[in-house]
Amino acid sequence: MSSMASRAVRQRAIAEMFKDVERRWGNLDRLLRPDLRVERSAALSTQSLRRLFALETLALVIPNFVQRPEPLADAIQQAGETARNWSVTSARGMESSDVKAVGGTPYNMCVASGDTERYFVEDVPNAKKWVRSLPGGDALDRLRCDLDDAWPGGCSAKKDDAGRAHHLAPMSPSKGHFSANLYLKLPSEGGHLELWPLQFENRWEFYTNAHTLSKLVSIDEDAQRELRARLPPPIVLEVAPGDLVMLSVQRPHAVQGWTSGDSRASLQSFVNFAGDDAALTLEA
Repeated sequence: MSSMASRAVRQRAIAEMFKDVERRWGNLDRLLRPDLRVERSAALSTQSLRRLFALETLALVIPNFVQRPEPLADAIQQAGETARNWSVTSARGMESSDVKAVGGTPYNMCVASGDTERYFVEDVPNAKKWVRSLPGGDALDRLRCDLDDAWPGGCSAKKDDAGRAHHLAPMSPSKGHFSANLYLKLPSEGGHLELWPLQFENRWEFYTNAHTLSKLVSIDEDAQRELRARLPPPIVLEVAPGDLVMLSVQRPHAVQGWTSGDSRASLQSFVNFAGDDAALTLEA
């Protein structure tokens, strides 16, 4: 048996083991935190960031963070006309999705392929240069400055592997990886955020539900359909152009679908939290 075939057999055996463990002891309902709420604040503050990083809030929204999102949205959309369409996997094979990314590889694609290191080493710096050349592209610089002012330890723009939590690991109030998305354009209907208030804080909670939780980083269409079937109905967070939304990337979240021919544009960045006394790092 070749090494590739042997590896495939081993992976199937491990998958079956986790499926059996979840069937015996798993219970996603026990991981639900219905008390978690979305916090809206006029500006970033030490208190609101502490609550987010301590996993006490589902998401933090700063309305109208970008005062005039239209020029930046138009520039990104124009670039998107020639951008690569990122396919998804289904039982029918590779199919075109409705996602295009300018400036590099979409983050969820890198997570699914296990290549997040290249994303932060190559794609983030390239996207950073490109975005800052656009009208309104200084929004990410303002985000870093506001985080620096609000957080006692400050915020730097340097890369920080030590502060980056793994997606498939127990959640911790002392270390985490958070997305910070700037919403620039939304379709006339839909396109909002769907959030699930799951929280797994120890290895037992994680491993007994790992068969389902592992689908969080999959781009396989069937895996995503199975994941949604196992999860309760999501909390829909309605956002508006110009809003900043921060949330833990370890919790299930998705973009609400829409049927119109409209498009949606946003800027994605990430904040690494390594403890109350440590500086934040913004990867944008």
